[in-house]
Amino acid sequence: MSSSTIRRPIPLLCLILAAGLLLAACATPRQAPLPVGSLKLGLADFTQPLTASDMLAGYAPEDAAQVDKKVLNEADALFATVLADKSKNSFRSKESAQHCVKVVRDQGGRSNNQAALRYWSAVGRCMGVDLLVVPHLYEWRERDGSAIGAAKPAKVVMDIYVLDVRNEALISRSHFDETQSALSSNLLEADKFFKRGGKWITAHDLAREGMEKAVKELGL
Repeated sequence: MSSSTIRRPIPLLCLILAAGLLLAACATPRQAPLPVGSLKLGLADFTQPLTASDMLAGYAPEDAAQVDKKVLNEADALFATVLADKSKNSFRSKESAQHCVKVVRDQGGRSNNQAALRYWSAVGRCMGVDLLVVPHLYEWRERDGSAIGAAKPAKVVMDIYVLDVRNEALISRSHFDETQSALSSNLLEADKFFKRGGKWITAHDLAREGMEKAVKELGL
């Protein structure tokens, strides 16, 4: 392993445990999740917004590399697993979303520079749902190294939105922008260090954290 590789430091247990307890006590309460009730839910596939017209909110990271289709498929499969594990709700099938994306595009939804909100709302109406979950993936950088040492840590940047397709309204958004850092360089993230078993995790594991965060924040 090269000398430039980031190594996992030997923890100073007393200091780290104290920091972890302090952070837990001072954690900022999150906003209450949206009550879904009897509303019909749909789930779109992950996409990477490449232009301003693709964005539902905010802006895409500058100079971000294009995400490989295999990675987007991996993110779709992972999100489906997270929802199956963590959500009490049911979602309209993936095949329905893919079919409706094609229908809306064939109707000129994108060629007419239709805004992203109107576009995804049209997809949701085609699916026959009230709310549509739209996930966007901006960056997915895999760990360069192993669990005990990494030259470059994993990084994932994504947004997961909930849209009211009936009123073409953006209801809520869960943002995740995470690059794993060494405990020695950021004691404020001691809680994450413990949750990750004191090792360098993969982009897949990092993405799962972001998805679980979204399910909790958005009330999915």
